[in-house]
Amino acid sequence: MPGGQQAASSATIGEGEFTRGWGENGESHPVKTKQIEKGKPELNLKIRRLAAKFGGDLFGVASPDLLSAAPEGFRPQDLMAGCRSVIVVGKRLSDATVETTPSRMFDTLYFAVNSFLDQLILKIADALIREGYQAVGVGPHSLDGKQLRGDISQKHAAVAAGLGRFGLQSLVLTPQFGPRQRWGTVVTDAPLKPGIPSAAELCLPEECGRACITNCPAKIFSAPSTEGIADPNFLPGGLWYYWSVDKLACRTYRAERKNALGWVTEGGHACAVCLKVCPAGRRS
Repeated sequence: MPGGQQAASSATIGEGEFTRGWGENGESHPVKTKQIEKGKPELNLKIRRLAAKFGGDLFGVASPDLLSAAPEGFRPQDLMAGCRSVIVVGKRLSDATVETTPSRMFDTLYFAVNSFLDQLILKIADALIREGYQAVGVGPHSLDGKQLRGDISQKHAAVAAGLGRFGLQSLVLTPQFGPRQRWGTVVTDAPLKPGIPSAAELCLPEECGRACITNCPAKIFSAPSTEGIADPNFLPGGLWYYWSVDKLACRTYRAERKNALGWVTEGGHACAVCLKVCPAGRRS
């Protein structure tokens, strides 16, 4: 993002502007944006209030143009050809429960929050349909299990909506909760007003000593190669920068931990050390 640009609750991208997306291996691609129909702030407010009423903690809207360089099949436009907006909602994870991880309590919390988000995005999708729009909910466990890739990247959508920034561990850090929240999204043809990515860096590895990386029990993180990358968004401190994650090793370790703890849930998560040790966000 240009230096000095601040986060905002909404933004409209004009005809002929260019932005940057990410490729499957982290490479940068220029993406020509389209003229976006003027957003409907009253509908934004209505959906925001609905999300808050039913317990959502974070709400934002991402422009699908900022997500259009994802791998084919995993873009908002692949789920809905006429997609105009990606709604992002977040639900915080209990700080006290995160502190117990790895534990059966966190495993159950993780599963419960994912289920909560499934219900919340269903309510949002229903509200949009009643307004005459199409909507596709993408829950936190809506993914390709072979590739271990979400049907769209909830995390990139949250960053594109201006709700937070990536940490080294590839989780989105928010000012409110650091990495301690889960995400759900709704892809819709409703012309909502999108937010813009935040310029505020929340990941400060020189201050915490790369706590998430050094404390990972499975050692799944590795620094990405930046050779030949000129776009500052993909370099340290950039909007889309984070370390590479060995997803298979992470899944294998978590399965082992679940067995050691006494298997609890099908969709839970028995390890979250990278959430536990991250100093970002406010703890209650």
